Amino acid sequence: MRMSGGLTDGFWRGRPVALTGATGFLGLHVVRLLRQLGARIRAVVRPTSKTESLQRLQVECITASLLSPEQLRRALTGQDMVLHLAGAVHLRAEWQEVWQTNVEGTCSVLEAGRCAGVRRMVHVSSIVTVGATREPRLLDESAAWNLGHLRVPYVLSKHRAEMLAWHAAARGQDVVIVNPGCVIGPQDYSRSEFGVLCRRFWCGRIPLVFHGGSNFVDVRDVAAGILLAAERGRSGRRYILGGVNRTWLDFFRDLARLSPRPLPRCYAPRSLASLLAFLEPYCYRHTDKRPYISPAQAELLSWFFFMSSRRASEELGYSPRSWTQTLQDTYQFWMQSQAA
Repeated sequence: MRMSGGLTDGFWRGRPVALTGATGFLGLHVVRLLRQLGARIRAVVRPTSKTESLQRLQVECITASLLSPEQLRRALTGQDMVLHLAGAVHLRAEWQEVWQTNVEGTCSVLEAGRCAGVRRMVHVSSIVTVGATREPRLLDESAAWNLGHLRVPYVLSKHRAEMLAWHAAARGQDVVIVNPGCVIGPQDYSRSEFGVLCRRFWCGRIPLVFHGGSNFVDVRDVAAGILLAAERGRSGRRYILGGVNRTWLDFFRDLARLSPRPLPRCYAPRSLASLLAFLEPYCYRHTDKRPYISPAQAELLSWFFFMSSRRASEELGYSPRSWTQTLQDTYQFWMQSQAA
């Protein structure tokens, strides 16, 4: 029996599935979808994780550190599938945080899954590991990664983590990789990176627009795409889970149609990255604070991450909803959240 999103009800019913990152924005949407499908869910959570939402959903929670392969092995024993969503996702995160979570954590999960006899693993990566272009041009899964020169910890750590997943698959482990775009949507209680960006715009707190653009996708579609990859994906293959491609200017225009907020008045050219690089030492010297956005982050935002989800559509049956619906649901959530 096929459910909405093309998922097969009979495939998931009663199947033991473990998740990392289950308490996050995307993770909770995956958990809700798995519950609808009748899967037996086990959330692998950190000792510091807040699990109230999972407990309300009657999800089994097992505590394990991402840096402990032995704890993870015990947590993953008896599971048919593992969905590895845990990760540090903030562009401003520091090296140690993102490297431990994204790289060392991924290494531990892959090794633990192998030792526990897990049949299949899905590694949730990002479009930043696919690559980017200087001008608007579609990329697909075959693109050559070209962002190694950027010193953005998140970007480099996600690339390294995906390489670990590739290497595991090459050694015979069943690992499928998915690369979501910039995720937004309703029920964003964990205050995700791009959800907060939307909220900042609707509150009139976005001062400028950068030159580049990206791919934006509904969290509910990414959740379905992850399960489609687990159900139908090929090991050692990656799938872009995208939605719409928008320049940053067009993205904020779309947000502006839902609220009385005007567009930001300042347009930031690529040269702003060079200016920030010049000013950064003075910020440290006189304020002992980092600038709001680093030079590398400014350069990252000036690139275009325009992606094609054709492979996911053809091989998995991935079909994202309308951008208008995503924006309306996201706006409604944040306005209700603000009023609460």
